[in-house]
Amino acid sequence: MIEVSGQQRGEQVRKVLLAILLSAVSGNVAAEWVPVHYDRGAITYADPTTVRRTGNYVEIEELTDFEKTRIGRDGSRYLSSVARIEYDCDESKFRLLSLRRTSGNMDQGEVVVDSTYTDEWAQVPARSESAAMKADACGTVVVRAERAYEPQISVEREAQTFFVNADGTYTNTVENAIRIKTPQGVEDHSSRQIGYNPSQEVIRSIKAWTTQADGTSVPVLPSAIREREEDNSGGSAEFTDTKYRVIIFPQVRVGSLLGYKVESTVHATPYPGEFSSAAIFSATLPYDNWEAHFVVPESRTLYIDQRGVSGGLVKTVDGLSYYSFRYSRSTVTAPEEGSASSIHYADYLFVSTMPDMVSLGKAANTFFQSKVAVNDEIRQLAAKLTDGKGDERAKVKALYLWVVQNIRYVSISLLDGRLVPHNALEILANRYGDCKDHMVLLESLLDAVGIASSPALLNAGASYEFSKIGIHYPINHVITYVPSLDLYLDSTDRFAPFGTLPYADMDKPVVLTALGKLGRTPRVKAEEHATKVDVFMAIRADGSISGNSMASMIGISENSSRATRFDKKSEPEEAVVKRLLYRFNETGSGSLEYTDPEDLDRPYWVRAHFSLDPVLNVPGRGALAVPVGLAPGEIASAASDKPLAAPKLPYYCRSKLAEERYVLEFPPSISIEDVPKGTTYRSGAIEYQSKFRRIGQKITVERRLRIQREGPLCGAGDHANWVAFYKVLKSDLRSQIVYH
Repeated sequence: MIEVSGQQRGEQVRKVLLAILLSAVSGNVAAEWVPVHYDRGAITYADPTTVRRTGNYVEIEELTDFEKTRIGRDGSRYLSSVARIEYDCDESKFRLLSLRRTSGNMDQGEVVVDSTYTDEWAQVPARSESAAMKADACGTVVVRAERAYEPQISVEREAQTFFVNADGTYTNTVENAIRIKTPQGVEDHSSRQIGYNPSQEVIRSIKAWTTQADGTSVPVLPSAIREREEDNSGGSAEFTDTKYRVIIFPQVRVGSLLGYKVESTVHATPYPGEFSSAAIFSATLPYDNWEAHFVVPESRTLYIDQRGVSGGLVKTVDGLSYYSFRYSRSTVTAPEEGSASSIHYADYLFVSTMPDMVSLGKAANTFFQSKVAVNDEIRQLAAKLTDGKGDERAKVKALYLWVVQNIRYVSISLLDGRLVPHNALEILANRYGDCKDHMVLLESLLDAVGIASSPALLNAGASYEFSKIGIHYPINHVITYVPSLDLYLDSTDRFAPFGTLPYADMDKPVVLTALGKLGRTPRVKAEEHATKVDVFMAIRADGSISGNSMASMIGISENSSRATRFDKKSEPEEAVVKRLLYRFNETGSGSLEYTDPEDLDRPYWVRAHFSLDPVLNVPGRGALAVPVGLAPGEIASAASDKPLAAPKLPYYCRSKLAEERYVLEFPPSISIEDVPKGTTYRSGAIEYQSKFRRIGQKITVERRLRIQREGPLCGAGDHANWVAFYKVLKSDLRSQIVYH
């Protein structure tokens, strides 16, 4: 429904489930991710082509794509995960078979987690997302035809009224009513939750009801309005004091109107003395009647940033300024995979007493700087770490690496801790903290050796722009900026070598709070985020292969690979190798060796030795496409990114460079009859070239893919370019060496 800031109490509509029934299919076809579940900040897809049915048991792969970077217990950062799940359709049970997490959206980027499991069976909770997925997987109808997107609900009415005090605190009344449009809407929206922070807000009253199509109304009893704590079952190292009032509506059916009214008082605001509110209108839902009213002391200016919303200042009477805004929209846009944050395309209303993001940064800097501390302990530690370091860059590097490797990521956002960091001395003693704490400790250490730095506020998700007024949305992260080196550092990422940033931080606008200005992190340049691979394969007389590979990575590719290798240290190597070969339908055995993932001072590489089960049918005549083996397979992975229909929304896209060289040596018993000619493609942001060269019984294959985007977001033109290139790439990867 509406994405909101912490100050606004309009309940978000969290799920928009598409009714897709899946059944077992056969054949070796490309992944067909079908969206089946929408939740706040995440979309779940299922791939009908992965369904495998054995009696009452069904296996299926499910992909969850996140809007914002998630952080696992091990510190790995990921934007998507693919789970293979087995369901017992008769007993309504399930178990996890495998899990893969990647640094990019839609299973793209580097693999940071890749695990197999032998979990015990667990019961599928009734009326849960798992229950819906189980019903889909166990169904018997296959839906293949394209059909019009149908929202589960519509917003028939929402009215918000804010009475703002001079100090930014306020009282708020929210009236909301949604119409259930589909059976899936009944499943997903028959309860609503109202989030609040009890250290800042008091909910004075909640009333709720269900109104049927015939006009009859059924009130929600007080016993059906429950309170629960923030859910931390996902495993992230985050602890907050957020609570939820959960409204359980009675007698919900298609056509029901679910309404509630919430009255609350906010007695402490995140930015002391300031008020702000943010509403973003989901493009996937229709809005019949939305309105918001603000009553503000005349002495406080209310700055406004609006798109698609009508209204503004109505009057000023008796020292109070009255503002009213209205919004309605009957058209909807279907969700699209990989789309950018809705701030780039959705209608919105932002209001704030802060005129711009620089003003917000100055307000944030007051509570950042209050936690920076340089005492004898920090001064001595900084001196020890920088002893013998000749120049400023070397000193910054030493301090950065120490924080990265010694302060683990744990977020404890209690009381004012959502925006206010802990004291540097406390962080040092505990050896843990969130992004604010990492920044404060690093700044304290830099201060101790006379190097100035500034906090840099940004969004570590799919948002690449800020509002023109001072609004916290979409800020969710803070890193460190060193002006003298024009250098950004994110010490929360333990696998980011000095001078690099994780992908989620790159090409983002930032608020440099200590400098009183805006900035931008470096754009992604293909040559700085590259993978280079050399693979040698000796083909045996029986058609099997003995091979080795050497891969080196820099930039985002290195960051992701380091995280993956660290995660795999505790897993049996046989299972890791099996999963890597499975990516490209290969089987065999092998071993891996690599730079210590935590040693950020050494160049990073991964070396592999492997044996592939027969890939040639011998004796006889046949054809061989170039195997991948135990190599990153960056180019082969790109071929799995099958273009969907032309996008209507901007989507995020990445620049990168992949250079791969394969040498295949055939035994004397096999005669090479024909070798592909290779191909060249250059258009827009994409450059691709492949070469095949034969010398005796050796064939060398060189492939180079360079993608240099103009910016972090792509549109229809970029999509058309990728569609054209995709055909060329698939054709080239299918090209075969003919032998006898």
